[in-house]
Amino acid sequence: MVIEENVLRRHDQDSIDVVENGFRTGPLADAVREAPSLPARTGLSKAEFDREYRERSRPVLLKGFAADWTAVRTWSLDYLAERSGDAEVTMDSVRGTPPRRVTIAEFVRRLKANADLLKADPDAEPLHLQEWYYQDNAPQLAAELPELEIAQYDFRRNLYGAEAATNHQLWVGQRGGITRTHQDSYLVDVMHVQLVGTKRWYVMGPEAQLRTGPDGAPDFAALVAAPETELHRFDLEPGDVLYLPANWYHRIELRTDSVGLGRKCLDERNLRLHVRQRMNELLALLLNYDEVEKTHPELTPILITRNRAWARRMGLDLARLRP
Repeated sequence: MVIEENVLRRHDQDSIDVVENGFRTGPLADAVREAPSLPARTGLSKAEFDREYRERSRPVLLKGFAADWTAVRTWSLDYLAERSGDAEVTMDSVRGTPPRRVTIAEFVRRLKANADLLKADPDAEPLHLQEWYYQDNAPQLAAELPELEIAQYDFRRNLYGAEAATNHQLWVGQRGGITRTHQDSYLVDVMHVQLVGTKRWYVMGPEAQLRTGPDGAPDFAALVAAPETELHRFDLEPGDVLYLPANWYHRIELRTDSVGLGRKCLDERNLRLHVRQRMNELLALLLNYDEVEKTHPELTPILITRNRAWARRMGLDLARLRP
């Protein structure tokens, strides 16, 4: 097996832990404290967004861009429990406790009970939901989450159909939760709308490289010194929208209990690599499932859930080889 030289791109647990520890102590932790925010804009038109950011593949924080959404003005965890309490979701803990299927109402109840435990025990685990494809089992929420005009370049509509192209996810989590450093799959751009609470984001450019030094340890000093690392830190608050181009690394801390909308967009210029990555994933699951389950034990069930949701949105019959 070929070992990836860039530690940031590795998926084994030891490498993920090494990077996470880098955010807590050492040169990376020091640099993060002084890292600048992304450019923040208000009142940006679609034409300005396309010209100044999307066409140049530059990230931007759009302050208050979705402030008038019903979800931003009225949502809370209790509201989700009331509006879609029977919807089944996958609950997980940040540190990898086996996922469990629960209803939204049960998740909110458990989260509140867990809040008291978190106060008493610093080693307690914050709870979160794995990729809630709410349009599958709580479509009534969609009316309160309008489409973003600036996201209509998404080529997935042409590739998979309109239903699959609006297969967005809600990310619901508890204060203290951390999403560790990663790049999103499938060469898609990130459009993240913060609905409830505050998230702190740490991002690095797609060319960031964390390599090992002569002693075999990751050279965090070289990472932060390299101009291509482009390290930024900023908070996303209700009504804010983040645009993060494909392959930018990101890490997220939940400063409060939080609800966010994940809206992915495929730029047509990334189409070939997008299809290649999708095919790689599907063929690996089909032809080498046992090995993939060993090498990616936490990711495999998420991929199965993700692809089942994708198939439903595309209207595919998984009992047939051909539609």
